[in-house]
This record gives sequence, C-alpha cells and structure tokens, in this order.
Amino acid sequence: MEPSDPVIAYNSGAELDFQGSAYRYPGRAGQAVRLLKYRRRTGLATFMAESVLSTIHEQGLEYDYAVPIPIHWFRLASRGFNQAELISSKLTNRRHVLRRVRATKPQAGLNTSERLKNLEGAFEVIADVRDKTIVLIDDVVTSGQTARECAKALREAGAREVGIIAFCGDIYE
Repeated sequence: MEPSDPVIAYNSGAELDFQGSAYRYPGRAGQAVRLLKYRRRTGLATFMAESVLSTIHEQGLEYDYAVPIPIHWFRLASRGFNQAELISSKLTNRRHVLRRVRATKPQAGLNTSERLKNLEGAFEVIADVRDKTIVLIDDVVTSGQTARECAKALREAGAREVGIIAFCGDIYE
C-alpha cells in the first residue's frame, strides 16, 4: 500500500479544516476497501482501524470526538455493518453525533454535480457538538463530498473544527 503524501492537509476557512488518510486510494488500499465493503471481509477492518489510529497519533491530532460517517439504516441492514464504525473502533472519545436521515445512492460512479446533489441534507446532528473539535472517520475519501456535508451539519450545530481522517484517499492541499 502506498502511504499518503501528504498524510494530512490543513484547509483554513474551508468546510473541512483538515483532511488526511493513511494510504493513497489506488492499488491495494482501494482493493482492501472494496473487499471490506462489498465482499464483507470484515477481518480487514482491524488493520484499517490500526492504520487510522497510527495516522492520528503520528500527526498529533487532538480532537474532542471521533465520529464515524453514518450510513442509512437500510444500507446497514443490507450490508450488516458500517465500515466507518469498524474503522473507528480503536479511537478514544468515539461518539455517534450524526445520523443519515435519508438514503442516498453510493457516491462511487457519480460525477461531481451528481455527488453534490446526492448528499444534500442527508445528515443531521443528534448530540451537542458546540465548541467541539470533530474528526470524522471513514474508509475512503475521494471527492470529499460526504465529509463536507457532514461538516456542514456539524458546523451549523456549533462545532468549532471539523476534519476527516480516512483509511485511504486522495488528499488535496
């Protein structure tokens, strides 16, 4: 797996204050994500969780809450697990402060404008996040639209800082 370079990028004034990943998406890391999500190889989640935990520690990230990106209850019922939930399992201060309030199409395969519309209003905050620093946790970040929509909801609820750390993805400085 090819490590991300940079591992983390800070985006002052953007919807996401930072975004990072342990590995780049192309190659074996992306293959691992697809095996976990679509072939139910949940044994991979331990390695992914350890990679995310190491990335957070190595980067010196401090946060109030680690928040797995939620999936809709229907997708959870059909898949049997939330991959972000599994990947966040080793983090301290893990909280479920977001809920996906409507089913959306998978982002994979959608173009940029479809991704924007697909996730609009899909998340709601269900706990107090005022003045908190939130690190969102997911398996992969590609366009970042899912994380931005979560950040939008969290900021409207008063979160001070929001970023994402994923197992793999494309990091834009």
